[in-house]
Amino acid sequence: MCKRLFLLTLLISLLVGVSSFAAPVGIFEDAVNVGDDPGIGSTVYEGYVWKSDVLSEQYLITASGHDVWDNADDFHYAYNTVSGDVRVSANFEWIVKSNDWAKYGVMLRSSLDAGSTHRYMAERGLSDYAGMQGRTETDGGSSEFGTAWTTGAKALAIQRVTVDGLPFIEGLADFGNGWESRALLLTLAGFDDEILAGVAVTSHDNTHLAQARCWNVSYEANPDLVGEFSAPTVPASANLGTCPTDVPGFKIEALKPLVTDGWGYAAVREIFDTGMYKGLPPQPGSQGSRIPQFVNMRDTGNGAFSVDNGYPDETFPGVDPDETPAADPAAGDDDDNYGSQVTGCIQLTAGLHIIGANSDDGTIIEIGGVEIGRAGEWKGTSNVDFVFKVEADGCYDLRALHIEGGGGSSLELHEVLMDGTRLLLNDVANGGSAVFAPAE
Repeated sequence: MCKRLFLLTLLISLLVGVSSFAAPVGIFEDAVNVGDDPGIGSTVYEGYVWKSDVLSEQYLITASGHDVWDNADDFHYAYNTVSGDVRVSANFEWIVKSNDWAKYGVMLRSSLDAGSTHRYMAERGLSDYAGMQGRTETDGGSSEFGTAWTTGAKALAIQRVTVDGLPFIEGLADFGNGWESRALLLTLAGFDDEILAGVAVTSHDNTHLAQARCWNVSYEANPDLVGEFSAPTVPASANLGTCPTDVPGFKIEALKPLVTDGWGYAAVREIFDTGMYKGLPPQPGSQGSRIPQFVNMRDTGNGAFSVDNGYPDETFPGVDPDETPAADPAAGDDDDNYGSQVTGCIQLTAGLHIIGANSDDGTIIEIGGVEIGRAGEWKGTSNVDFVFKVEADGCYDLRALHIEGGGGSSLELHEVLMDGTRLLLNDVANGGSAVFAPAE
């Protein structure tokens, strides 16, 4: 009987719901399937229902689609076009999960293009995740942001808030005690004033359908931040005064461990700090170093800068001495399980700065001995930017640690100017901060 009821509900959803043409559905101005192969999807307005002793409008969302992730998305989206600061929030529950990686949640999105920039505060079918993910550049890779792994979210929200002229996007979850900030990001680029805001569901499987209900959908203008924006601070005491060398660029070192059990951030730090991992030195013949003007490397895959926009990629030094030709990234093997260390001295003015990495997999960046941020340890190619504050004009030690596990591998170090312009770090000619190779 339950199966028949679900099939009848699904049939009504597909017949009555909106999936491919513009028409309002309750609070939403439209509901569409997004992507190159989104499958079948619909949004059905179910009217007012009692939920937790509150009368609320409810929606039944049916979706297919391979996922909201990687370089393009397939999902069902019910949305409104909004301007300025806004919070969209909703309660959700699964009716049918296609698999444990199906997702529902609230989304801010630049457009209905499959590769659009977006931020998605999502929960998975496993119900072990309530975190913010997104794409920072059109057709780029996807990343997770902030705190994700958790259980028991009652409601989800995502919001854009402007503070002192700076735009932030914040992902929120309610676990029964009000909104809790799960991710707070300064977002200078990727979104115009007019954006799409709504609820999104994907089955994570183009051959199956998922269904979720949402209710208490709310659009709030001019919300306040829930979390507190606190940028890591590089103290004046870390100032080196005059940079110890006048050689522009960075020192890049790369190596492979002899054993890969437990390979990750802690392991990369250990082997570069001590020269050993699990009591063993690096793999013979795997070590290499160079001093380039920019950090712009790939083994396979690619980042934001390449020969196409005037910045040819380089190899990871020493990792694969058999790669032929050695100066041509990705001409040889796809190397796995190695690490890189980038060091230098960076000239910074007092105030806020944004430095980050486009990397596959993760990167940790330290300025003046302070960790200003780290990307997810295992991730696809995407930009991740870190906001930090410098107390005094001066020259500061710079260190970045990059981890490669499997699949593609790339590393670029970026600086983002306050107008949203993204540069390779040390692009002084275009207004970037100067970096000098460390003293030997």
